[in-house]
Amino acid sequence: MKKILFITIIMVMILTSCNLPATKTTPSADIIATSVAGTMAASQIEASQTVASVVQPTIALPTVALDTATPEFTATSTVTPTATTAPDDPKLTLGNPDFSFNAASSGNPFGLAGKPYEDNSILISHQVGGITFASKAINGGKRWRLSALTPTNFYLEGTFNVITCAGHDNYGLAMRVPKYDSNLGYFVGLSCDGNYIVDKIDAAGNAENMIGWTPSTNIKTGENQINRLGVMLINDSFKIYINGIKVTEFTDDTITTNGHQGAYISARENTHFTVQLQELLEWEQ
Repeated sequence: MKKILFITIIMVMILTSCNLPATKTTPSADIIATSVAGTMAASQIEASQTVASVVQPTIALPTVALDTATPEFTATSTVTPTATTAPDDPKLTLGNPDFSFNAASSGNPFGLAGKPYEDNSILISHQVGGITFASKAINGGKRWRLSALTPTNFYLEGTFNVITCAGHDNYGLAMRVPKYDSNLGYFVGLSCDGNYIVDKIDAAGNAENMIGWTPSTNIKTGENQINRLGVMLINDSFKIYINGIKVTEFTDDTITTNGHQGAYISARENTHFTVQLQELLEWEQ
């Protein structure tokens, strides 16, 4: 009984102390990362899982009850993204990835086997076509799911099937997140209306738009589209690729240590914003 009471007290402290502090710069509404809602989804990853033949250490994390409701979206087929011949596409020269997850993978690096994550704003489940992020409300902040991968320097690439969306609904990659229950990290995303964005949250909890909404003709806009998003991150140097084409590069030395990688979505305009992560590839550099 004492143990249960202790855990309950700790959970109350976590849930009541996760208010966002003031930001150094004024972020867009999208960057509000809701440290409870976002990280609870991430924290459900099974600490005992094996990734790339490396067993992750046991990590004491807060847990929440999972609703076993049937996911709202069921994939019936996997759409194959169009091959690219862009000369600067890293995928053409890096060889076999060090980590690979796709719809045909038998493993489950996101800890969702048989138990989707669900709360008032998001349902994240492992479907036939990949990892499905189905929003249930708008303006709930970024909702991400992390793998056990923790490299420092890498090329990370995700292939996303955008099922339903509108306007600035956005989705993308999370990286250098040090702990499953941490907001610290970089977030690179694409929007339904054809913009990309780069956000970060630093160790003090300060949120910042590193690159605000920036239009790119390389993004396939609207619903029922597939986009491939890649990030080459070496020390403090970033290069962003959209469908195999480099769109920008910059430097930032806020977070230089290793951290977890994964995917996120943020519903801004469509309550039922739904995206499926069909593939996640990682090459260590």
